[in-house]
Amino acid sequence: GYFYSSPFLEEKFGIFDTCGVANLHGYPSVLGGLASILLVFVDYKADFLMYGLVTQSIIQLLAVVATLAMAIVSGFVTGSVVLKNPTYFADIPDYEDAIWWTDVE
Repeated sequence: GYFYSSPFLEEKFGIFDTCGVANLHGYPSVLGGLASILLVFVDYKADFLMYGLVTQSIIQLLAVVATLAMAIVSGFVTGSVVLKNPTYFADIPDYEDAIWWTDVE
């Protein structure tokens, strides 16, 4: 994912995932959500399913779509706030984790 998706997002959309959040959290959650839809078909008579096959599958798909929508909107709002107030965030030092890795060489 990281090798292909990061350059693609940077070139096509100007999105820089410097911390790899999409690879660590985003892609696995989407994959898990889509897998949950498929697993409904595998065991559609499971005791924990609350609805029929089609309805449960649609609910699972809507949950994936809602999660993606919330992630996109909240990321856009956060990015907009940071980019519109650069002087407010200028005094905050960049995080440097090297201080916690003194014994590693």
